[in-house]
Amino acid sequence: MRLDEKFKELKQKGKKAFIAYVPFGFPTISRTKDICLSLEAAGVDVIELGIPFSDPLADGPIIQKATTLALKNGANLDKCLRTLGELKESLKVPLVIMSYYNPIFRFGINKFFKAMVKLDISAITIVDLPLQESKDYIKIARAKNIDTIFFATPTTSTDKLKKITRESRGFIYYISVTGITGPKDFKYQALIKDVKKIKSLTKRAVCVGFGIHNRSQVKRIQGFSDGVIVGSSIVKFIEDNYKKKNFLKQLNTYAKSLCLK
Repeated sequence: MRLDEKFKELKQKGKKAFIAYVPFGFPTISRTKDICLSLEAAGVDVIELGIPFSDPLADGPIIQKATTLALKNGANLDKCLRTLGELKESLKVPLVIMSYYNPIFRFGINKFFKAMVKLDISAITIVDLPLQESKDYIKIARAKNIDTIFFATPTTSTDKLKKITRESRGFIYYISVTGITGPKDFKYQALIKDVKKIKSLTKRAVCVGFGIHNRSQVKRIQGFSDGVIVGSSIVKFIEDNYKKKNFLKQLNTYAKSLCLK
């Protein structure tokens, strides 16, 4: 399913998107598939799978620790593609790949997008690729019908917001705070104002990420956005519980509690 289809389906049901972020290869490469399927079964609408990178500038301590373990496990883009091949037939929700640019550049951008098409990936978001340097990336993505998700932040100018909304496909990723990922408390008035501003510039969905870590925050932010992205709290739950016998069942219950299912 494409992201546009998912957001249309949710809108018809009067619902908002819950997007779960997890790093590939954490806690182990072999568990990534089961974690994604458990999250889907819990009612998660979109899964964002992160490609581990050695210098994750946007990630806070929780996700940094997880990606460090993933890299020690040997997680790389080739192994991620193999896992995505295993997931292709069983995972029905849209899958977004989040990465830094270096792993994709080293792999080969044309080769990468050919693999994304083959694996039915809905969208790509690259953390450290500035919009002004992404012309070739956008061109290839459009040709392959892969959505390009770009970031807006509290400090993004109106002029740049217009460019971001013009080039984004799938949804606009609004980073709720200046800084890195990890649990945060929010100044909701400012957040509401910023999301409304973006929505005035585009008909595309606007989803909020960074810092959202509990049920009340999810509910509040879904009230004025098109969806939320939750990463660190899910990653932390996995870290604390993956060695338990009934881990996947517990993860399913925890995800349901977050995404209001």
